[in-house]
Amino acid sequence: MTLFYKVAYRVGFTPWEGDAMQGPAAEQISGLFEREESGRQPPYGQALDLGCGSGIWSVKLAARGWQVTGVDIVPKALHRARERAQEVGVEVAFIVGDVTALRATGLGSGFRFLVDFECFNGLNDAQREAMGREVSAVAADDATLLMLTWAPGRRWPLARGASRQDIEGAYPRWTVIDEDAYEKSALPRPLKNVDPRFYRLHRN
Repeated sequence: MTLFYKVAYRVGFTPWEGDAMQGPAAEQISGLFEREESGRQPPYGQALDLGCGSGIWSVKLAARGWQVTGVDIVPKALHRARERAQEVGVEVAFIVGDVTALRATGLGSGFRFLVDFECFNGLNDAQREAMGREVSAVAADDATLLMLTWAPGRRWPLARGASRQDIEGAYPRWTVIDEDAYEKSALPRPLKNVDPRFYRLHRN
């Protein structure tokens, strides 16, 4: 999947970012962020955007009062992410790195809130296990992880998807505490049946 995303960002073909900017899906995600912030005042602490792409959610989290780091393996995507942060006027640390080797990037630790919107979704089993270990190593003891995945299926060149069991297998030190169906009214027709879901995990 890495090659696919590198090519996609190079040519500017990023349809998965479309409904993230506005509409029902964006409102739903904003509500999920509000749930994480409920009862607290900004600054909320360190947040890590895993596979951040062009930084849509990194920037939104920073604007809400999080101290955000975004990591992605595609330099072209991070170039756009830095431009996006500058346009909005927020500070985000964007780092080129592999989510299966987070500690090697030197991004630090103690992240209280982590988001993974369709990154885990496209990894193979070995990569998922590595990601789970790395995320656990950089997360705070009371951290929350918000994930978006699709139901498993063969949809090449699209992501393979991941089930709740896949997530729990890769994150044995975490507990799924919420599961929400994605607001998919804005999804293009080919993706209507992928059953996207948000999973909220808390570190044990």
